[in-house]
Amino acid sequence: MDSIPETPRTPPRLDTDLEKQEIDEVFASPSQGGTTVVADEFQAQASPKLGIKRSITDYLRRVSLPDKFPEPWRRRTVEPCDEAERIQRIDSHPEGYPQLAAFINSDDNFAMCRRFGFLHQRVLLYRQDELRDLEDQLVRLDDEDKEEMPKALKSRKLDDIREGGYRRGLIQQIDDKLKEYVDVVERIKSLSAYKSASTRDHTSVSNWLTNSAALSGEESEFIQHKSDLIALADLEEGSWFDGFVEDCLSKIPCHATRLLFTSPDQRNSTKDAYVHLYSKARINILVRLVVCLLAVLLLMVPVVLLLLVPALNPIKIVVIVLFTLFFSFVLSVCTRAKRHDVFGATAA
Repeated sequence: MDSIPETPRTPPRLDTDLEKQEIDEVFASPSQGGTTVVADEFQAQASPKLGIKRSITDYLRRVSLPDKFPEPWRRRTVEPCDEAERIQRIDSHPEGYPQLAAFINSDDNFAMCRRFGFLHQRVLLYRQDELRDLEDQLVRLDDEDKEEMPKALKSRKLDDIREGGYRRGLIQQIDDKLKEYVDVVERIKSLSAYKSASTRDHTSVSNWLTNSAALSGEESEFIQHKSDLIALADLEEGSWFDGFVEDCLSKIPCHATRLLFTSPDQRNSTKDAYVHLYSKARINILVRLVVCLLAVLLLMVPVVLLLLVPALNPIKIVVIVLFTLFFSFVLSVCTRAKRHDVFGATAA
């Protein structure tokens, strides 16, 4: 007897209110901000032709990321630290070496120290004479062996196995002294490459030391050796002119100049009314504007004067000579142009 075929079962519907609500909750707002990692895969499988059970919605909720990320994944807010700002302020340090170091650190032009040229030269002369003495000993030994044992001068091995091995020890002493001598020479050469501290910067540091009495009498005497002080910071282009501009700004009794040419950190660095700190970047912008204005005037003024002067007038030659000299002067003073640069620019 043939079996009667079973009637195909209809897949469970997805349009029931409960299941549609649960599925919509999973896709629309997954667990209050949590990210559902299998949403795309579930959407591909969610078809009316397939039987989807309620357990799938529970599975999606289980694989959702938690509301709160683990501690290492959280973005932590860095609390502002006042330690760095305190170190930069001059008045926040106690009087003495701490405050002096903060003052020197407030401006790169204040960074200066002694070269100790006299001591370096004394050490160099001492090492030089030590080498001279060792050189005389070696020459005398060579002269003695020339008469007594000339073969020792032709073979190092034969000379080393001699009783005492005096020449070998002497050569080692010479080598050690040469290393010390060259080390002193390199140090002197390295320090000589630094430029001397400018009179303006030396005066600023000296006045601050005198007024603040930060150090004792003997320990503050280093600032008196002006010819022996070297500037550690490389001076910017036209540094003399920059200093002139800063001096002019400091003499202007206007609070706006400090607001324009000093940063907030520099204004809060010290309450000393005699200490004026200026932003190098802002001063540099002002100097560039002044130099550009001078360049335009040096080009246009002589042209206008030559047009106003009648032809074949000797005044034209005087105007050309004067403005050429003035151009060379401005180029030499306001920039760090070398001699051949000034000569080439003037000739052009």
